[in-house]
Amino acid sequence: MTNPYFFAVLVLASAAITWAVRLSPRRVTAEPPAIDEAPVGGELCAMAYCGACQREQYSAMHEDGSHTCWTCRTTTAGDQ
Repeated sequence: MTNPYFFAVLVLASAAITWAVRLSPRRVTAEPPAIDEAPVGGELCAMAYCGACQREQYSAMHEDGSHTCWTCRTTTAGDQ
């Protein structure tokens, strides 16, 4: 006969392991992706929020205040 608490301990242990894996820090690279050519009209490379990627990415900044994401090539609206 098995211990009646064995199942409860097993469930709690698996829940703790799942929780630890989900909350573990993710590896983030701080280097810009390798791209053959810069986005058109970009003067400066800096970190900026990209709405398409929904996070900060390396971007080419433009004179009008807009920026083009190096990853997805989405251009945001500049100074209106």
